[in-house]
Amino acid sequence: MADKKIEKALYGPSLTEVALGAVLGLVAGVVCACVYLVFKPVMLVKEMPKEVTRGIVYYVPGAESSKGKTFTAKQKQFVAGTSITLIEEELNAWAATAFTAAPAKPAAAPKAAKPDAAAKPEEAKPNLNGIFNPGVPNFKIANGKLQIGTKCILNWYGLTKEVFVVTTGELVKSGDKFLYTAQTLYLGSCPVHLLPAAAGPLMSTLIDKRKAPDAINSAWAKLSEVTIEGNTLKLTVQ
Repeated sequence: MADKKIEKALYGPSLTEVALGAVLGLVAGVVCACVYLVFKPVMLVKEMPKEVTRGIVYYVPGAESSKGKTFTAKQKQFVAGTSITLIEEELNAWAATAFTAAPAKPAAAPKAAKPDAAAKPEEAKPNLNGIFNPGVPNFKIANGKLQIGTKCILNWYGLTKEVFVVTTGELVKSGDKFLYTAQTLYLGSCPVHLLPAAAGPLMSTLIDKRKAPDAINSAWAKLSEVTIEGNTLKLTVQ
């Protein structure tokens, strides 16, 4: 042991130690960069600027859910086994009804107040489940792709931070069912799609947290074709 200490003092660290230190330093740098980008705000805009700023992630949400009545009728047709064509306004009308925001805990009963003091009830806090807590999704159809964006509350042992999650992809048939395949995935301003080992699990977690109603899932399983034509999503039932 003494000989090794003397050898290390004379010749410095071994090649293995240098390589290990370099790898650990690289990993630490990547982790710090990812954390910084996750908390870096996304630029919310109505349309993409003509000149984009490098390093800024822009998010253009889909149209507001002003077509609620038309979707209600189409939803009944779809559940009954009829093919339908949807625009993003109708998709967002569906999301507003099918996916409610994270349930809130009931407000705690106010403590008994003294005769000369007003009782102040505690505010209801969101019921957070795990690290990722996505909200109501927003859909946008553009350039033959389906964009899905949502606010997501990150929860780390009671420390919370709200960030945007924005993904763009396609609906691809896998086995006997059509699934959403993300081509880009941003958590905050962090391009998670550049980290293959993280993108898949994160997307699966977000989808599991926001499952569609059983009636929609049953009808979705009967689809024979899903296509995006212009600004519409066409769902063809077998």
